[in-house]
Amino acid sequence: MFRAREDLEQNLAELKHAVVEKVDVKARARVALERGKEKAHDVFERGKEGAQTLAAKGVNGASDLYGRGRETVRERPVLVGSIVAGVVVAGVLLYVARRNDWI
Repeated sequence: MFRAREDLEQNLAELKHAVVEKVDVKARARVALERGKEKAHDVFERGKEGAQTLAAKGVNGASDLYGRGRETVRERPVLVGSIVAGVVVAGVLLYVARRNDWI
């Protein structure tokens, strides 16, 4: 009989402790705030590293692209001239068409 009572009191104490943990809103809020801070810090660090990587790639990529463009213009001036002329003609045609309400 005493054993059952001891088990019941122990179970009641465990239940009381569990209920107190669930009801302690301040402690739960503090834990949630700390988790949120950690997650925010992690996201910030990953974002900062990603931005630095993209910035480095952007500078190098832009200079590579500029260099390749210059090479293409030097190697194929007729092709580049034709493309530029086509863009200019298309722009003029669009301008004239809008002015005359053709489009």
